[in-house]
Parts: sequence; C-alpha cells; structure tokens
Amino acid sequence: MSTNETTQEILELIEANRDDAPSPEQQARLRELLTQSAEARRLFVQEQMLDAAFYLAPAPSHAGAVAAAINRPAEARKKPAHSSWLWAAAAAVLFALGLGAGGWLKEPASPTLARTLEPVDNSIALVTQSVDAVWAGKRKPRPGTALSAGRLHLESGLTQIEFYSGARLILDGPVELELVSANEAVCHAGRLRALVPPQARGFSVTSPQFKLVDLGTEFSMEVAKSGSAKVQVFDGEVELHASNQVHRITCGAGVEWASSGEKADIPADPGSFPSFDDLRDRTRQQSLQRYAAWREWNQALADDPRVAVRYDFEADSNALQDSGSTRSHGLIIGCEHTNGRWAEKGALEFKRPSDRVRVNIPGSYDALTFTAWIRVDAQPERHMALLLTDGFEVARPHWQLTPPGDLRLGLRIPSEGSKRETTNYTAPNVITPGRIGVWSLVATVYDRQDGRVKHYLNGRQVSSEVIRFDQPLTIGSAEIGNWGVTLGKGTFPVRNFVGRMDEFTLWKVALSSAELAEMHRRYQP
Repeated sequence: MSTNETTQEILELIEANRDDAPSPEQQARLRELLTQSAEARRLFVQEQMLDAAFYLAPAPSHAGAVAAAINRPAEARKKPAHSSWLWAAAAAVLFALGLGAGGWLKEPASPTLARTLEPVDNSIALVTQSVDAVWAGKRKPRPGTALSAGRLHLESGLTQIEFYSGARLILDGPVELELVSANEAVCHAGRLRALVPPQARGFSVTSPQFKLVDLGTEFSMEVAKSGSAKVQVFDGEVELHASNQVHRITCGAGVEWASSGEKADIPADPGSFPSFDDLRDRTRQQSLQRYAAWREWNQALADDPRVAVRYDFEADSNALQDSGSTRSHGLIIGCEHTNGRWAEKGALEFKRPSDRVRVNIPGSYDALTFTAWIRVDAQPERHMALLLTDGFEVARPHWQLTPPGDLRLGLRIPSEGSKRETTNYTAPNVITPGRIGVWSLVATVYDRQDGRVKHYLNGRQVSSEVIRFDQPLTIGSAEIGNWGVTLGKGTFPVRNFVGRMDEFTLWKVALSSAELAEMHRRYQP
C-alpha cells in the first residue's frame, strides 16, 4: 500500500472513531496500522493532539505549536472519541514514540480524561452595570466581566455585581469586597446595597462584627474602617449571626453595631443608598454621553489623513460607506445589522460561514495599525477572520483570532521556488472565556521604522515582536470577518468571525500606546 493510501485509510479510521462507534474490524485495522507503520503512528498522535487542542483546552504553552501543526481545516473535525480502548491505544503509541504520559496526555488510558481536560470556568459573579467606576489594584472589571473568587477594591463610582446564585449587589465606592462563592461575600469596608430574590435565599455577607444571612430581601450594609457596621432592611428579613446569637431584623428596621460590640436599633432609610433604579438611569445617561462623544470623534476622523479606511457600521445598508481617506467602499454580505457598544450604535453581527464584508483597499504601507471594536460570542476553536486578504500572497496580511483565543498577524514572505514561507506575530490568550460576550478593542501595529509588530487589548500592549522580514504591506481585495479563498472543487475554509463588530479602522500610521489607551478610555462601553 502506498504512503498516500495509508494516510487516507488512517484518516478515515480516525474519523470513524470520532463518531464513538467504531466496528471491531475498524479497531483491529487501526491497531494493525499503528503497529506496522511509523507514518500511521505519527499521524494518529498528531490527530489526537489536535483534537485535544480544539476541544479539550490545551495549556497556553502548547497553543502555538498545535496551531502551527494543523494541516487540514479544523471545522472538519468532529468531537473526539472518548472510548477507553482508543485512549489505551493512544497511550501505547505515545509511550512507543517516547512521549510518555507526562507530556500532552495525563494518564491517557483513563476514560475520564476528557472530563479532566475539558474547559472549566471558575467565575462566580458578573459585573452588569457601572458608572464612573475607578478601581484600585490589578482587578479592574468592566460591565460583562465574569468574576472569580477574590478581593475587589472600588475606589469611587458605582458598580452592580450579579452573583450566579441570583443575588445582586450595588457597590458604592470606596468599597473593599471579597467574593467567596456564588452565595457568599465579605465586606471589609465600604457601602453596598443588596437585592436577594427567593432563589438566592441564604446569601450571606460577612462583616468584622457579624455574618448577615439573607432570607429573601433587600438590605444595605455599611462597614467602617474602624470595624463598626450598620445594616438597614428595606424589604423582607435578615439574620445577623454574632457571638453565638442570632438577631432578626425586619423590613423598615436597622441596627448599628459599634466596633466594641455594642449595638443600637435604628430606622431604615432607603434614600440613604443608591437604588437599583437609580443605577440603571445613571448607566443609561452615561451611555448616551459616551455615544455622543464617539459620534463627534467619528465625524472628525473623516478628514484625518492618517486613516486609510474606516467603517463605523452605523448605516443599516448593505453598501458600506468608508469614512476614511481612501473612500474605499465595502459590500456587506449576509451579516445582520444590530446594536453595538451602546444601544444607539450600529454594528454588524457575524454568525454564519457566509457572513462577510468585501473590501478593496489600495496602497502600499510602511506602517499600519489595525483597530476594531469586537464582541466575540464563541471561544475561538478555529481561525476567525478580522481582516484577511484574498489568497495569501507575499506582504498581504492576515489579521485574525486563532485557537485558543490568540490575536495574530500572519504574513507570507518571499521564498525560492514553490515553497511557501510564512511568519506569524501572535499575542496568546487575548480572548479568554471571561471575554466571551464582552466588548473589546483589539489593535495590531506593524511599524517598519520601529522594526516591531505590537498587539494591544483594550489599549494595553500585550505583545511585541521584532519584524522578521522587513517589507511594505498591501491589502487589495480582502474580507472583514471572513476569507473568500477557495480550496478547489467549490469548497472554502470556514474562517468566519462569530460575534459583533461595530467599528473597523485601518490606519496608515503606527499609533502609539498612549493613543490606543486613550481611544479605549474615552470610547469604551
């Protein structure tokens, strides 16, 4: 049997195993090929690794090597088989090749491997609204950010947090709050207001003086740096557990607890804390103000000579107007118009393999900055296009997201004969599970004068690499959110972006870190 025939057969057998229903004959034939053919063993291990990469969330340190090894479209892969015999076969091959169980697959013979390697989420709450919030420390969550256990320090402003139990808190800065679980928090200092529905009955907030257990109600808590605390109940009933005693406080009442342990009854005053309705109204007003500021800036960019092409996706039309200096119009195919960062702003939604924006951008550039406001709605398990030039010709860039959420600028470089040489500039783990469904500003700078490629997330530089082959870049015919190249016989690789995009700009200059940081600060949702 020829090498090509062996390769085809092993691929067919692996594909059958992905259905979780291989016949005994197929199992026997696979074992035979693995025993007899080094090429079969190599291909088998590669396919198992790639399936793990796409479906079992490999560690970031392996992501680049896995992505580079892909030889056929990831979208053609089905969910990998988890049968014990297949994992046992994989274990045998790995040991035979000297890879061992300490590398990619931990205890590969175990049928529970898939469960131990599948993606996990340790978040317990979500930031849903925020007004003028200023955070201290490393954690600076924005609306849409999922929160894991740990301490938050809100210096000023208002923020609403929704726990997965259903309880909601308004933090009125300055506040130091520690998230413990989906049903528990610790208020070290500051003011908060809580709304606890019946589904979250038992939600607790601990202070230095007591532990408050909610019985399905609305209450406020204020903890001073000295350790004294105050609780007011606006609806329902709460329990305060302190010194092996339980104190019940009902609607309209409150208690003030001194740091010395003395307590006094006080009346509840709902107007002393911002309400959930107040926060919603203030959030709405802030969104209107930011959208108005963005529109003014957007109009000013129409005459900015630094802009090569810009699409704001405001008009509900398939004919896309370019507000940049090239006047290169685009054509929207398949995408649906929807809401962007703010309810008033337009955006495009990409969700089908057919969705794309066709563009043609002339010119040759020694510097380019790609910027886009995007909301990714699915963890990238394959390549997702941001801007891909038709084909993959020399010096024509591919800007995209790659598994498991990396931001990449890919370039083909000149090479001898028919050999295709490429170089990729990648920022790993830009789109993490916590960023799914959250608006983000992504940017990539290609600067021949500086000799570097830099990636940015929300105005913060996340990677910088030396340009490995110095060449001016051209765009020409390209697609936003997809890739229109054929693989032959009428088939196309699936590269469509999954999510929303409400702004795309190609700058013919290298924007500075300060400019990108300011762009995010002023026009974030």
